[in-house]
Amino acid sequence: MKSWVGRLFPAGTKQADFLPRYSRIFNTVEGNTTFYALPKVDSVARWNEETPADFLFCFKFPKKITHEKLLKDSEEYASTFVKRLEPLADKLGTLVVQLPPRFGPKQLPRLGSFLRGLPSGFRYAVELRHDAFFAGGDEERAVVDLLGELGVDMVIMDARGLHASDAPALAEVRSRKPNLPIVMRATGPQPIVRFVPHEDFEAGRRFLTPWLDQMAKWIGEKRKPYFFMHAPDDTFAPENAYRFHRLLGERVDVGELPTFVVAEESEDQLDLF
Repeated sequence: MKSWVGRLFPAGTKQADFLPRYSRIFNTVEGNTTFYALPKVDSVARWNEETPADFLFCFKFPKKITHEKLLKDSEEYASTFVKRLEPLADKLGTLVVQLPPRFGPKQLPRLGSFLRGLPSGFRYAVELRHDAFFAGGDEERAVVDLLGELGVDMVIMDARGLHASDAPALAEVRSRKPNLPIVMRATGPQPIVRFVPHEDFEAGRRFLTPWLDQMAKWIGEKRKPYFFMHAPDDTFAPENAYRFHRLLGERVDVGELPTFVVAEESEDQLDLF
């Protein structure tokens, strides 16, 4: 994010240096670039070279598979995608199958077939957006049972804070984010939460506080959950991430983050990252 330059990143940081800088502060990232296209071989090699050994990438499957084909006749392309990422080896976190709202209960057998056909040795998660999967009925139970059977994690998108805002400037953002019921459950060992807060962090704290307890509970169960903290336009996502990390650290040991400061132009500042 260009808006992070001069705050999270030193002033003057070039876009090509965003990932190396980011990976020296946080230990994982959502990989949205793969949603739009199959990554190039040299890009995968560069991502590997630019990040520490313990950094994790959580890439989305390409939209050609999830949104255009709705998983139909996409096994070969999906296999090509996963194999393209293999050079990242231990830096591969969970690979996310994000499905659109029109992918509903009738397509559930297709989801099962798709997941069973994916290359073994990798972690997968599914994000669903069809209302029926959140209605507490047979359709919801069926998908939870399927993911649990396969050990596939669930992605929970929590945008209640965003939708609680009535800021006119965020209307377009709200229209793109789902506003679905939130069920705090895990179908695998590494559940993923994608949290989009109110633009006023304190105004949306009531949505965040229960996640602090849930994350502490999952960690206590020896799960390894991901919590991706956003912002309505992601400008203040780093500050939000630091706030969440500090609050969670009051409940369970989650280690330390580098001291958050407004970055300076001086190269001496690099020691903080």
